[in-house]
Amino acid sequence: MRLAILDADILREALQPKYHSYGRMFEALFERQQLDWEMDIFRVIEGDYPPDMNRYDAYLITGSQYDAFSDEPWIRRLRKYVRALFEAGKPMVGVCFGHQLLAHALGGEAGRAGAGWGLGVMTYPLLTKPPFVDDIESLSLIISHRDQVIRLPPDAERLLSNDFCPNAAFYIPGRVLAIQGHPEFSVDYAQALLQYRKQELTPDHLARVLDSYSVPHQGERVGQWMRRFLEQAVA
Repeated sequence: MRLAILDADILREALQPKYHSYGRMFEALFERQQLDWEMDIFRVIEGDYPPDMNRYDAYLITGSQYDAFSDEPWIRRLRKYVRALFEAGKPMVGVCFGHQLLAHALGGEAGRAGAGWGLGVMTYPLLTKPPFVDDIESLSLIISHRDQVIRLPPDAERLLSNDFCPNAAFYIPGRVLAIQGHPEFSVDYAQALLQYRKQELTPDHLARVLDSYSVPHQGERVGQWMRRFLEQAVA
């Protein structure tokens, strides 16, 4: 498997020495499964793209602090690129910003959520059990978002949903897997990132977020979903 990771953000300078980048977090997530994949990271936020899209079997779009529905030139270019990947039949995985961007680029809609910031660990029931999912047990994931997928793209099937985020994950069989939560995050990174958000929260909201970190985070489980989805899609 040759995987191109399209990194859509640059971590805050104070967090870089310990956490490096979102692209590196995904590399580590897959490396913990002892896969023999070839993985390359491209900083699309800086205009860095694969010179040949056909060199890679599959693509992954990371999270970002930016809006997937924005008209910023680099985001418009990325949406155009993922449409080209989709037309070329390249399997894609998107997380948070990547989840929203895939929906928005492929005929759905992403936008600012009326529910406000989602932070901490959130639990989602599974609505279906496609072949890449292990079981139907609810899933708990770290989240950090105030945008959501408002409308799914054509042919998409909803995978995870709760009252706060109705379209928390979707897939287009064999083509796209998109998840709002962050399987690549560690609890300590999420808590470090929270320091940049907490001034936007009420004391009660902040307390609930901090309490939620006691719920087991199932990022490794989702990493396995991603692996199976991509391996099945390119088989």
